[in-house]
Amino acid sequence: MQHKDKTILLQKSVRIAVIGKYLGQLLLVLAILTLLPLLVSLVFKEYEFTVRYIIVELILLSAGLLLMRISAPASLQTNEGLVISALVFIFSPLVMTIPVMGIGLGFIDALFETVSAFTTTGLSVVTELRHQPRTFLFSRAYMQWIGGLGIVVLTIVLLLRPGIYLRKLVELDESEDIVGSTVTYARRILLIYIALTIFSIGMIWIAGGGFFNAVTHALSAVSTGGFSNFDDSLAGFNSRLVTLCVILGCLFGALPFMLYFRIRRYHFSMIFRDVQVRAIAVFILGIGLMLTIVLVQEMQMPVMDALYHSILMAVSAQTTAGFASIDITRIGHHGLLLLMMAMFVGGSLGSTAGGIKLYRILIFRRALLHMLQKTAATPHAVIEPKLGGKTLEMDEINKALLVIMLYFLAVVLSWLAFLFSGYEPVASLFEVVSAVGTVGLSSGVVSADLPIHLKLILCLDMLLGRLEFIALLVLIYPATWINRRSDI
Repeated sequence: MQHKDKTILLQKSVRIAVIGKYLGQLLLVLAILTLLPLLVSLVFKEYEFTVRYIIVELILLSAGLLLMRISAPASLQTNEGLVISALVFIFSPLVMTIPVMGIGLGFIDALFETVSAFTTTGLSVVTELRHQPRTFLFSRAYMQWIGGLGIVVLTIVLLLRPGIYLRKLVELDESEDIVGSTVTYARRILLIYIALTIFSIGMIWIAGGGFFNAVTHALSAVSTGGFSNFDDSLAGFNSRLVTLCVILGCLFGALPFMLYFRIRRYHFSMIFRDVQVRAIAVFILGIGLMLTIVLVQEMQMPVMDALYHSILMAVSAQTTAGFASIDITRIGHHGLLLLMMAMFVGGSLGSTAGGIKLYRILIFRRALLHMLQKTAATPHAVIEPKLGGKTLEMDEINKALLVIMLYFLAVVLSWLAFLFSGYEPVASLFEVVSAVGTVGLSSGVVSADLPIHLKLILCLDMLLGRLEFIALLVLIYPATWINRRSDI
């Protein structure tokens, strides 16, 4: 028997019944979550949105209840979990175009807005935000909050099952029950997420941001989404204190969520022992200082103002939140390139942040150093690559390098599409990196006038970046759906 035939024997296709039943459960959860913007539309007496949300509720409830009736095993394969997560992140933006189109957007623009929301990106084709209905402003921030919560919980529940990454991040013992533990950790994360959101709302409100603005910006900040109620983003507050409170909320969301549990369980000093926390501090400081020099030299900005805006922008880019305190189009190519570095790397694994993730960059660095160390070692020396005091397994090194390569590939291919359409190279590259990293900072390329095919490319980029490629690749992989073992 050939080697490839043996591989086929080991592969399991997804069970349609299981996909349908779990998808139905998630649609019902989404229906429950959608009740809040429906209620908001009633509070603000914006009844056109009320009607549209009722339609959404009917769609979600009818589809969810129908799928829930399917008889299926309770067990869940890894490929089934990834397919379900991909389908949820595709179906949710599609159905939510119904209320978003209530402000007069066409289908493609509404889809761009909802994909940007659920993937916690923050790129937008909507302008004159001060004049937009409050239900719309709340709902798109709320969609980001749902998307941020969804990706963290899905990461824990789905990726913890195979082992490696998150076993180490949440310090799960090999003897612990995986299924029971994932449910426990998902509940803990939900409580942490809600607590961080409430705390951020309180901070922004007390600082003088106003209750409505506090709610919407806190939802966007903790989810590292970046949607603002102002066309000029955080500059619209005209308050540095409020701006700092929003940025602090972004930091909350970009740190590993299980770190908060460990802090509560052990001691606050745990935060300084985390390798990702140390890395994000170094990256923010480095990008912030270099950007300060750029703002002083190229924008003739006073040093203290430049330092203030540079640190804020570095945090916003590194956490992939996408809020802006200055006009991005004025910082020049050097500034754009610096922000691109931060956006590409992103925040922590196990957080709401996007990008490649700091943990994978640290794995890449450790793997490179390990290779160099082996060249100088004696022939029989055993040198194990370690990160944060834990030994790295070859499987997780390979997965980290694969994800990094896929990010590069997606950025290059999407960028070529913009170049062939005649867009300026640096500005269009910035936009693509922002989309793939699910950041939301814009160099001015994204607008309602952007060609439809480029909007759709950016939508795909945002989905790929949010689901970290693997889920969408599994969705379109033929062996996911076709059982070839019976053909042998």
